[in-house]
This record gives sequence, structure tokens and C-alpha cells, in this order.
Amino acid sequence: MTPTHINETKLIQDVEVLRTQFPQVKDLYREVCRVMFFRYGIQPTANKLYQLVRKGTMSTPSQAVNNFWNELRLKNRVDIEHSGLPDTLREFAGEALSTLWKSAMEIAKQNVKEKHSAANSLESSNKLELESYKAQLKKLEALNIEQHSELVMIRKQLQDGEKRFLIDHQVSATQKETVKTLQNEKSSLEGSLKSINNEFSAELNKLHAALKLSEDKFRKLEAKSFVEVDRERQRAYKLEAEISELKKALLKEHAVTKSQSAKNQKLVNELRENVGMIKGQLKESQRQQLIASNKLKQIERKKPLLK
Repeated sequence: MTPTHINETKLIQDVEVLRTQFPQVKDLYREVCRVMFFRYGIQPTANKLYQLVRKGTMSTPSQAVNNFWNELRLKNRVDIEHSGLPDTLREFAGEALSTLWKSAMEIAKQNVKEKHSAANSLESSNKLELESYKAQLKKLEALNIEQHSELVMIRKQLQDGEKRFLIDHQVSATQKETVKTLQNEKSSLEGSLKSINNEFSAELNKLHAALKLSEDKFRKLEAKSFVEVDRERQRAYKLEAEISELKKALLKEHAVTKSQSAKNQKLVNELRENVGMIKGQLKESQRQQLIASNKLKQIERKKPLLK
């Protein structure tokens, strides 16, 4: 480690000690000037002072250097005038002090010029940076406005898309509900048709049983009642054929509805019309059966008379 580096380290340590002893910035700069000059033989400069202390503004160390040299000059002048030295020595000391003072002043002025030059350079650089930042800010503001406009447009498009999605979703839900309703109606109609077929088959079986019983009981009356019974039987067979054809038609329509869901409503209407027709035919058949039954009862009442 070189002596210069050692002195620099000690000087920094001394400055740290002075920080605790002199909390005021001006007092701290003054004492640092004294330590630099008298203890380490270093001429204090504004730049060096600020590097060591790092407090206050840039003008504070320059003012501290000027005050230090002024104070030193005044003290040395008093010492020279009142020390009782010979005139020759006093003049020599005065000239030496004057030379030292001038040298110190030149150094101080040079430091001030350097600080002013650095400050001006820094100010120019800051102005250029400020202009650059302003230009960048304008670009960013323009970009921000453009992006804001795009964002507003995107939000509007998003809202329109959400509205369309809600409408489509509602339409889809309505269509699903309609299809479900049609399927329920179709199932209900199929169930009704099946029930009608079962009732008709039961009635038909009953009719066959009644006819058979009537044939067994009233063979003697077969010739007279054959035409009417045969007519009813043919009508029943015809009705069965019609029901069979209707079943085939319904099965065919049912297969078509699976591949063509759009014709569900039409099929339902057709089924309703067919069911209405079947009900009408069933009522007519029941009416005919009632007529036949009444005739059979009449025949049964006449049986004792015939015997």
C-alpha cells in the first residue's frame, strides 16, 4: 500500500469522525479543509471536498474553500504584522504568503470554472435528455391514444360478440326446449296411440268372444244375423287394416323425423290429425259395436219366442 493511499484512507477515517463532531454542513466542510491542509498537506478543492463529505449543494464546497483561504490569509497577515520579526523576514514571509494565496486563489478559481463548466455541460446534457424524453413522451402519448382507441374498439367488438353469443345461446336453448317439447308430445301421442290400440284390441277380442258365444248360443239364428255380423266383422277387419296402415305410416314418419328434425312440427300436426281420425273411427266403431250389441240383446230376447 502506497503512502498516498494510506493518507487517503486516514483522511476518509478522519472525515467520518468529523461527521459526528460537526453535524452542520458548513462547519463540517470548514473542518475538513483544515484537516486536509494542516494535517495532510493537501490543498482543499471543491471537487475533493464534495467527494469526501457528499452533503449540501455543489456551491457549498466551493464556498467552504473560499472561506478557508480568506480565513488563512487574515490569520497569516496578523501573525506577520505583530510577530516582532525583522522587516526583511516579514517582507519575505509576506511575499511567500502572497504567492501561496495567489496560487490557492488560482486553484480555487480553476475549480470554480471547472464546476461551472461541468454544471453547464450537465445542464446542456440534461436539456438534451429532457427534449429527448419529451419527444419520447409525445410518441408514447400518441401510441397510448392509438392503443386506447384500439382497446375501445376491441371492447365494443367483445361486447357485440357477447351479445351475439347470448342471443345464439338463447335461440339454441329455445330450439332445444322446442325439440324437447315436440319429443314429449310425440311420446305422449305414441303412448296415446298405443293405449288406443290396446283398448281397440281388447274391445275387438271382446267382440270376437261375444260373436263366438253368440254363434254357439244362437246357431238357429245364424242365417238371420249372419249378414249383420259379417258386415260388422268386415268393418272390424277393415278398421284393423286401416290401423295397421296407420301404424306403418307412423313408423315411417317416425324414421323421417330422426333425420329431419326441422319437420317435427309438421309430423306432430299430422299425428294429431291421424289420432283425431282414429278417435273418430274408434267412436264410430264403438257406436257400431253398441248397435251390434243392442241387436244381439234383441235377438237374445226373441230367442225364447223362437223356441
